[in-house]
Amino acid sequence: MKVETFMCRQLYGVSSGKSAQYAAEKMNELKVGSLVVFEEGKVVGIVTSRDIRAAHPNRIVADVMTANPLSIHKNAFIGQALAMMEENEVERLLVMDDHEVIGIVTRETLREEIGKNIDPLTGLYRASYIEYLYNFLVEQQTRFHLFFLDLNNFGEINKKYSHIFGNEVLTHFANRLKEICQDGDYLCRYGGDEFVVITKREQSELQFFYEQMKRPIAYKNVAISFSVGFLNGNLHDLFAKSYEESIREASLLSTKAKFYAKER
Repeated sequence: MKVETFMCRQLYGVSSGKSAQYAAEKMNELKVGSLVVFEEGKVVGIVTSRDIRAAHPNRIVADVMTANPLSIHKNAFIGQALAMMEENEVERLLVMDDHEVIGIVTRETLREEIGKNIDPLTGLYRASYIEYLYNFLVEQQTRFHLFFLDLNNFGEINKKYSHIFGNEVLTHFANRLKEICQDGDYLCRYGGDEFVVITKREQSELQFFYEQMKRPIAYKNVAISFSVGFLNGNLHDLFAKSYEESIREASLLSTKAKFYAKER
């Protein structure tokens, strides 16, 4: 899920000195929503159909374009690219390979792709997305931590209150996780009543985050408890482990936590 996979490689350009009317006609002819703006062979901006609609047709492209457009490296994670566009309220990013522009990626394309990896019940990422994220962070040698959460007695909740109620519990729990998470935290419904959180938080924040996560909650007067398996990236060499190995280890830790809780 690198940006390069989803970018458009065909770049259409226009000179900064051309008229807005010329740019509009070219976009219409090519059936594209934007043009890369060049000046003396260098990329100096992007002009979009929205820019053109707001401009007088006789103005030149240099006056209506977005100068110094945002760009991202071709190997960047698509979630990072989408977050950049959302934060800066732009619809497109230039895609770079070192100092060369090799394509363009749109917010619409990435939203659609990431949407395929969203669990429809909870609104969290699916396991496939979090697996790619794990591998991407390992590849980039970016320090991170992994939590594996398993709801306790969820089967009994389903039997006693119905599967519909059980789904409501899962949604409520997912919303609770969203509330305590921030930028740099990635939430996943791993499967059934199991959840995974990957975070890049600093060591000083981890204990508080862990305590927040472990805090029992309730839904319609039904107590919801869960067990947590935690792999601290500063203590566990996640770079040397596969995604499957880390999930297995964290899952076993959550099972042990569940056993110890029953023994108390």
